[in-house]
Order: sequence, then structure tokens, then C-alpha cells
Amino acid sequence: MQRLKVGILGAGGVARHHGMGWRAHAERAELVAVADASPARFAAFDAAHAEGRARHYAGFEELIADPEVEAVDICLPHHLHAPAILAAAAAGKAILCEKPLCTSFADAAGIAAALEASGAPFVMAHNQLFQPSLIEARRLLSMGALGRVSLVRSVEASQQRGPSTGELPPGLAAGESPWAWRTNPAKMGGGELFDTGWHAVYRLLALADDRPVAVSATLGRFLHHGMAAEDTGSVTVRFEGGAIGEVLTSWAFGLPGDRQFEIAGELGSLAGSQTATLFQLHGWPEPQAWSNDRVHTFTAEIGRFLDVVQNGAANPAPFTQGARTLQVITAAYLAAERERTVAIPEDPLAAPA
Repeated sequence: MQRLKVGILGAGGVARHHGMGWRAHAERAELVAVADASPARFAAFDAAHAEGRARHYAGFEELIADPEVEAVDICLPHHLHAPAILAAAAAGKAILCEKPLCTSFADAAGIAAALEASGAPFVMAHNQLFQPSLIEARRLLSMGALGRVSLVRSVEASQQRGPSTGELPPGLAAGESPWAWRTNPAKMGGGELFDTGWHAVYRLLALADDRPVAVSATLGRFLHHGMAAEDTGSVTVRFEGGAIGEVLTSWAFGLPGDRQFEIAGELGSLAGSQTATLFQLHGWPEPQAWSNDRVHTFTAEIGRFLDVVQNGAANPAPFTQGARTLQVITAAYLAAERERTVAIPEDPLAAPA
């Protein structure tokens, strides 16, 4: 099998995790190009993840025009996702796109048309789908281990002090700050719910495996008072089959332990973290627990992307999953603004009403 020639768009924080994933699959793929406006950021990324051999482009358009590049990995700020996807689809490149899909329904409709016209493979980089606990929970749910599901809860909450204090993660180039664009709602698409909360919403949808029909939400700022948007979101989703969905997401606080989800049904309950899955039938005195080592989920998702592109494997996170996640989050913002429940149309490309 020939190695897939890959170009990565953006060499910032999340791109470093993607770089680790591409390195782990070096027998199947090669990073040949990097697009980033900062030469220093490119140089650091190239040395760490491409053995100093990648070509540098200042803009993503130039990289996409490179005829050697067969696939693009989009790790850009949110507002640049749509133009990058459109350009890559027009060029016939395979596409892996970090969350979110885009920042508006107009952009989502344009992306849908472009992908249909080009036939380009497209996978959302929904890395949390590859947590072992979530995979095990979905297996148990598919077997009917809980019977009819009543409640699905998804949590993505930890204190991130950067927006208000200027604290930065290690390993950044001089003058670089991941908060510079994240505190701008026009570039973010919203606030914390549109960023970290995206993980919690697609995890909820994956576990519920049902169509969301209505959303209500409460948003707040508890730590980052200088932000123009929320740093915390609590979202309630009603599913077509009757189950209740809950999302809690925050940059202001975390919760004890590291549980990412809880599921309750007529026969028992499930919970999962990065290192364990818990299963307890009603009436059992203690849950049964399966432990696992922490998995670098970005490496796992890149392996699956390669399976989709090279082997025709099933797509774990197609465009429609990104569109539905956008729809639920957009509905949550509308519900919080109007202090009412918002209906979710059946078409994932239709705006909430």
C-alpha cells in the first residue's frame, strides 16, 4: 500500500495531537506539507512531527493546490473550517476536519453540496468516539444490556484558566496564544459550548443513538468574566424515543473523578471515564468495572480515517454527525437566549425553530 500524502492546515495546539497520530501511522501516511501563518510555529511542528521534511505554506489555499497532497487535515480556528473544506472538496482531497464542522447553517449547506459534488471522503475528527469506555458502552447498549434507555448524560468539564488569566499551555511558539481567537465569538461561533462542549454533544448523540427533537439550555459565566460568551453550558435534550439527554460542559470548573458519561435504563446503568467502564444492574450492591489504559484518541481517529480512505471502511463520524451536532448546539444557544424549549427539525441541515 502506498503511503497517503497528507497536508495539515494549522500547526497550533490541537495539530500537535494530530501530528502524534500521523507519526504513529507513518507506515501508512506521510506528512508532506503544513500550512501556517507563523514560520516559527511551522518550524516547531515540522521538526517534531515531520522529521523536518514538510513543505511550508503560509495559507491553506496554497497547500490545497499542491498536487502531491492527497488528503488534508484541518486544524484551523473555527471560522476557517468552511472555506478550507470547500477548497479541499473542490480539489478532490480526502478531508479530516477538527471540530466544529463550521459556524453557521449557511456554511453547512454549502459544505454538503460541495461534498456531494466532489465525492471527496470526509470524516469529522470526533476523537472522543475512540475512548475505550464509550466503545464498550455502545457495545453493551447495542446488546440491550440496559433495556429501554431513560437518561444519557455527557460531561466535558475542567477548569481552563487561560481566557481570564493569560495562562498558556506549554510548547507554544513565542507570542502564540490559543485564546486570542477563542475569546472572539465571531471566530469561535459561540463560547465554551461551541468549543469543548462540541465533544460532549457528539458523545451524547453517539450514546443515545436516536434523533434529538427538542432542546433547552442554561448558559453562564462563572470564572472568565471578560469573555463575551459563556464559559459553562447546561443543555437538556429530548430524544424521539423519549429518553432525556443532558450535557454539562465548562471551562470554569471540573467535577470529582473523570466520568465522561452516565446512562440509565430500565435494567441498569452504565458510566465511563478515560480509564474505566462501570456497569450495574438495578439491585446489584456494586457496579462491575472494566479498567483500561489511557488511549491517545487522536491516534485512533487518524487510524480510522486511513481505514476509510484506503480500505473503504465505515465512516465513524460522517458529515451528517457534524451537522447534527451543530444543530443541537445552535438550538441550545437559541433556547438559552429565549428562555424556552426549541424544536429540532428532522433534517440535520435545517435550522432549529
